[in-house]
Amino acid sequence: MAVEVVKCPCGKQKLGVQAYVQVGSRIVCAHRDCNEMLRVTQRNPLRLEIVARDEQRTSDSSPESYG
Repeated sequence: MAVEVVKCPCGKQKLGVQAYVQVGSRIVCAHRDCNEMLRVTQRNPLRLEIVARDEQRTSDSSPESYG
């Protein structure tokens, strides 16, 4: 499987994101000081944005963890 490496928007951790992760997917930065929930906003090049706190916990949210 192909992995694309991108830096967390917080600037603390490089994340390896699998090629099957689609735009709109949510992932969690695995850095112990970060743990921010991120959303994939673009592929090629891969871009992430931090998910607002009020959007983070919904009944159908199940983010993947990368680091």
